[in-house]
Amino acid sequence: MYLHLGADFMVKNSEIIAIFDLRNEESTIYEEYIKPYKNRYKIVDASGGEEYSSCILAEDTLYLSSISSLTLKKRACEGFFASAVYMNP
Repeated sequence: MYLHLGADFMVKNSEIIAIFDLRNEESTIYEEYIKPYKNRYKIVDASGGEEYSSCILAEDTLYLSSISSLTLKKRACEGFFASAVYMNP
């Protein structure tokens, strides 16, 4: 399954390592992780020119998206369960 991140960007669910909320005022993810490691990852702006709301860490890429982390999580989980071979009733 693929997860739509906005602005015509999609990523395989299996490549996603983490989804971070950038709008939370207490979040230090940008200062502690994205900024120091920005040379380690390819950074892709998937916001379509809107304010960043979430950061999606994939294998070698950081995607910055205007879609909220909760919406992305919901989409990713729905896609996972829809393609699951076995689900415990």
